[in-house]
Amino acid sequence: MAFLDSEIKNLSGGGIIPKFRAIFMGDSSVYIESVLNIKSYSEKEIVLGVKKGVLSVSGEDLFIKKYCAGDVLICGKISGFLIK
Repeated sequence: MAFLDSEIKNLSGGGIIPKFRAIFMGDSSVYIESVLNIKSYSEKEIVLGVKKGVLSVSGEDLFIKKYCAGDVLICGKISGFLIK
C-alpha cells in the first residue's frame, strides 16, 4: 500500500489529493461520494466542494438527480471533470 500511496503522490506533484470517489457511467452520468456541498450549479457546470478540494463537472444539459448524505448523482452529457 505504501508503494501505491507513493505513486499517487508522485502523480499529483506531491500535493494533497482530495478524498472522494467518482463512478462514471459512460458520458451520461457520474456518481460522486464524499461531497461536502454544492458550490455552484448550471446546465453547463456543477462545482462541488470535497474534502481539501473542489471538483468541477462540465458538459451540457447537466442536472443533479440525487443529493443525499454526501452523495451526488449528476446526469447529462458530461464532457469534463476537473479537480482543483
